Amino acid sequence: MNVHFVMRASLVSLRIVPVLLIVTAQLSCQAKQEDVPKPSPTAATVLPSESGILELPEGSPTLAYLQTERVALRPIRTTLKAQAGKILANENRLAHLSARVPGRIVAVYADLGDRVKEGGRLLLLDSPAFGEAQLEYRKARNALGVTEKSLERAQALLDRGAIGAGEHQRREADYENARADVHEAEEKLHLLGMTEREIQRLAAKTLPHAEVAQVSLRAPFRGEVIERNATIGEVVDPNKTLFTVADLSTVWVRADFPEQQAGRLKTGLTVEVRVAAHPDTTFQGVITYVGAVIDPATRTVMARAEVSNPDGRLRPEMFAEVLLVTEEQSVLSIPRAAVQQIGNRQIAFVVQGPRRFESRELTIGQTSTEYVQIITGLVAGDEVVTRGSYVLKSEMLREQMPTGGPL
Repeated sequence: MNVHFVMRASLVSLRIVPVLLIVTAQLSCQAKQEDVPKPSPTAATVLPSESGILELPEGSPTLAYLQTERVALRPIRTTLKAQAGKILANENRLAHLSARVPGRIVAVYADLGDRVKEGGRLLLLDSPAFGEAQLEYRKARNALGVTEKSLERAQALLDRGAIGAGEHQRREADYENARADVHEAEEKLHLLGMTEREIQRLAAKTLPHAEVAQVSLRAPFRGEVIERNATIGEVVDPNKTLFTVADLSTVWVRADFPEQQAGRLKTGLTVEVRVAAHPDTTFQGVITYVGAVIDPATRTVMARAEVSNPDGRLRPEMFAEVLLVTEEQSVLSIPRAAVQQIGNRQIAFVVQGPRRFESRELTIGQTSTEYVQIITGLVAGDEVVTRGSYVLKSEMLREQMPTGGPL
């Protein structure tokens, strides 16, 4: 009997253990579910009601943080950034100088980097051809003197009746021809670079031969020598550039803008220029020329601006960052803080009620430092969230995130 009783008790125990394990597991799961904290009714969460609408719970602290502003027409001034920019010499104040007659260099008075005055001598050239031009001028002056005296004698004889009017007219014609020859020879000397004072010096009775054959190369304006190709003793002709002089008190800035912005480029607009050598300085200039054609390789249009450069900090061939400040115009706009980026879309949150906000996709036009132009998505009078728009975007994205199932 004792053996049978023990065996029956063991079987009962084996049946009770699984039941106890199941009951224990159920009680444990119920305890875990009771431990999960319930959401606070004032938490800044989003309650989805319909597509594109966010509704914050009543009493949410986010509501006190938000600020809004109306969509309205505002005058804005935008900037366009050039794809490339470069500093160039002002070609209206740039001169490539060469000898006007062939000859040999006997003296050089200017060196690379020297600042020269208008009319300052750069070099002295010994030129037989120039000497011949001066001698022709002297001969023409002598012939003029002879014909002038002959005309005076003819006038005196005509007054006494010693000669006829025809002879007087012939001598008068000789005098006018001599005057024309002198004028022609003088103009030729001017073309060869002689000043009025130097030409007057040729009226002297005698001149040293060396001086007659020498001609100076002079600077056409005040500037700086940026190129020199002259050596004493070198024989040169008019085809060779001996000096390049540039007045760098003003420089040109070439800027290339995308062809989509060609319609907004106008002469007279202001540009802001920055260079790597002076990163903390902004140079200002004015557009003086806009290209008439599009570069087929880069699809850009060239604009040229003139920039003051009194201290010489801007140097030709420097690369530059160029910003064009457009004309002020009134456009439908909102503050930049109201625009949020989601993927490749730009949105703003429009107030639909005390706690309701609608996300609207936007098409944006011009931008300034404070405002952006609205092409589509909003109308005048809409109230959009400015401060706190990023918080609303975060809430919308959090609500749209898929929730995982039970583990």
